[in-house]
Amino acid sequence: MASVVLSRLRSRALPLPISVVGFVRVMNNQPMPPPLGKGPVPAPQLLSIVQHNSLGSWNVFLSLFELFKGATTYPSIVLLQDPPVNRAHLPTFGGFKSFFPPVRKPRVAAYVYMSFLSNYTVLHRFRGVDDVLALDISSNEPLFGTAFHSFRILNAYSTNTTDHRVHSVLRETLFSDLGFPLLVLGDLNIHNPLSDPLRHFSHREISSSTPYFKEAAESGFALLNPPGEYTRFPVVGKARPSGIDLACANPPLLPQIKSWKAALPSTGSDHIPITITLTAPSLHQKPPRPHWAAMDWETLGPTIKGFKVPAAPSCPTPPQLDEWMSGSLNRLVALLKGHTPVSRPCHYSKPWWTPHLSILRREYHKAARAARKHDTPHMREVAGTSKSGYFKAIKTAKNNAWSSFLLAATPQSLWTAKMFAYGRAQPQFPSLPGAETPLQMNNVLLDHFFPAKEPFSRHLGSGQTSRHPP
Repeated sequence: MASVVLSRLRSRALPLPISVVGFVRVMNNQPMPPPLGKGPVPAPQLLSIVQHNSLGSWNVFLSLFELFKGATTYPSIVLLQDPPVNRAHLPTFGGFKSFFPPVRKPRVAAYVYMSFLSNYTVLHRFRGVDDVLALDISSNEPLFGTAFHSFRILNAYSTNTTDHRVHSVLRETLFSDLGFPLLVLGDLNIHNPLSDPLRHFSHREISSSTPYFKEAAESGFALLNPPGEYTRFPVVGKARPSGIDLACANPPLLPQIKSWKAALPSTGSDHIPITITLTAPSLHQKPPRPHWAAMDWETLGPTIKGFKVPAAPSCPTPPQLDEWMSGSLNRLVALLKGHTPVSRPCHYSKPWWTPHLSILRREYHKAARAARKHDTPHMREVAGTSKSGYFKAIKTAKNNAWSSFLLAATPQSLWTAKMFAYGRAQPQFPSLPGAETPLQMNNVLLDHFFPAKEPFSRHLGSGQTSRHPP
């Protein structure tokens, strides 16, 4: 029903040349633990940002995040306008940390994936304002291959005021010349021929939107929305589809924009989820670090005991004392690093993995390739034996790691142990017969609460005729 209408109205116009779920208190945005088990992770070479107006609906919020479960990757950042707030509580989703203005009913919110927070520093600004949220993302390394160490994402929900020429979010707040990469997006509620060239606009719409586009052009911002691509499809009323969910990038960030897409399914909102893809801020991997838990202390013990610090020079000058101290320390550090394996942390690192499992994994894949190539009973038997031994070793390693974790548990880590043992509560998502995906549930609910109207002749009794002319 509604999905068919949306699919028909989403036709793009010709481009024009233009430049685990719960509630959290609003004042406490502690992150939910990441979801257990395997699941999608952010794409390592891209920065994916999803923008959506959730209409203040819990069901829309839940439908949006349920869409990510079936995808191969999670978005790194989800920006919401009009998020659901219930009794000063904002919804949360496992694996994401929420950011929002510290007011009782914020009108914008951001959800950042936890693995992204482990690589970058994220700070939110515009405290005390309920309809604008700015995320400052910074790193010690240069970002996007430039000299900038930070960039900003500004999420806004601008609404009409009593004066049609002024919206709740001023244009100076949105399009400012900061001198570093800036992405401005949100539900701005402005209509202009630059975003929708095939639509007829009233004088009031032109006069209210022109100052915003003029301010953006003077500051060098470029509109990311394809001309004629609609982002809002009213379900009721006589309002026309429109493109009011806008995104703009300033010159330092514009070369990093890869795509702007409105391809996600409907979530029950009259706005479409939008995905903006950028190049990854940093492609450098984390440097390797010593894996102290895997060090062979029994072998290293006699070597450390035999380590001797050279005698200090008599009456040294400050540079001589510094050189003697640095040389002794460097020798000791080199000795420790020479006997300590290193590990490079990544999304796929497992605390229970051992070098023995790496050998078994290599032998298992080697036997599997030989079985596929030769396809003989002997090779298939060897591949089956290697597979069985490999997965049994994984199970044993997991059990040993879990036992070690429980033995070393502290009062601070007991709650983490309980969460791992019992798992997280299942999302309270409604179940409807014949509907498994959010899109199917949306269609079932629309058909139930808004059934198709019956022909007028069925409401007339036998022998009755309508008084209205044909």
